[in-house]
Amino acid sequence: MLARAACLLARSAEQGQLPQQLVRSFAAAAATKGAPKIDMTLPIAPLQLSGTSGAIATLAWQVAAKENVLPKVQDELYQLVNIFTKHVEIRRLATDPFLPTAFRMKVVREMLANKEVTDVTRRLIESLAEENALSGIVQVTAAFEELMLAHKKEVHCTVVTAQPLDDAERVVFTKQAQAFVEPGFKLVMKEKVDRKILGGFVLEFEDRLVDMSRAKKLEEFNNLVQKLENDLK
Repeated sequence: MLARAACLLARSAEQGQLPQQLVRSFAAAAATKGAPKIDMTLPIAPLQLSGTSGAIATLAWQVAAKENVLPKVQDELYQLVNIFTKHVEIRRLATDPFLPTAFRMKVVREMLANKEVTDVTRRLIESLAEENALSGIVQVTAAFEELMLAHKKEVHCTVVTAQPLDDAERVVFTKQAQAFVEPGFKLVMKEKVDRKILGGFVLEFEDRLVDMSRAKKLEEFNNLVQKLENDLK
């Protein structure tokens, strides 16, 4: 049911327009009968994402961009994911297929009643609740984050080292990480200490891992020695 709806939404989004019914139910503005014609054209998403979660996140991003509330919707989705992952009762609400839809909708609406959330987020959560797909909020939020990173032209990276970096090392590692970033994109780098890597460094991007740690080299060396020993038997 949700997949079918998402396909329809994605098709409408690709055409750059949404019917007024979807705008009423998902976005903030609605055209009343006899009202002036509303511009239904949506901004083009910075990425083409696949799958149901990608289609839903893309539509949410487009409507949020049109309403100029992208950062607020992003923050609201983070908060909702935090609620769903930390609270057992809410997680059960999201995953129990035997709960009546009416009850699920009632709880969601009461949960959002006293919160100043955007209509984009409110309609998204209510739509997922109605389709018994609240558990998909984690995947939708992750896809929305991909769109936001592409929109801001940011690439996030975590540099992992065995010891905290000093200023000189920080400059070196920033240059090394920047080499993996496409021109025109901004590198946003975080630092993490993990003594298990023994030395060297690991660069953790969203879509790749560059492992130049001493632990990795020792593992490769031990594998080579083991292979040679097996070949000599």
